[in-house]
Amino acid sequence: MKFWNDIDGNIFFNQVFKTPVEIGLIELFTVNIDNNRPTIILEFDIKELPDAPPEKWKKAEFNTCRIGLNCSEISSLMIKNIPTKEKLSIRITQSGNLFTIHASNSSSIIEFTTKSPLLCGPSVYMNDKKPELT
Repeated sequence: MKFWNDIDGNIFFNQVFKTPVEIGLIELFTVNIDNNRPTIILEFDIKELPDAPPEKWKKAEFNTCRIGLNCSEISSLMIKNIPTKEKLSIRITQSGNLFTIHASNSSSIIEFTTKSPLLCGPSVYMNDKKPELT
């Protein structure tokens, strides 16, 4: 998969992002694992901001967008050196009816397979971090 817009659960996402948003770098916020189902939920910030936000979002001066992945029927879970403050590069690949989620940087990794990745969000907020220099 190349774009967040292509993942199931993208109805609201596609309303506020009119142009495709490439899957790439994320800033991980939370990882929740429910061993009973088994389910994993990743919440993270992306660098893009909605290009068609709702009217109430336009009034606020948000600078950060948070989305998430709710993945059920997970298997082959591997987590190394989490939590991390460094951004992770994320990839989602599909083989048959299974998706592999792989998020990593030079020292950390989260990887697992799932049958049902579901996009959550987006939400926006004001982050007090200073913008990165490019």
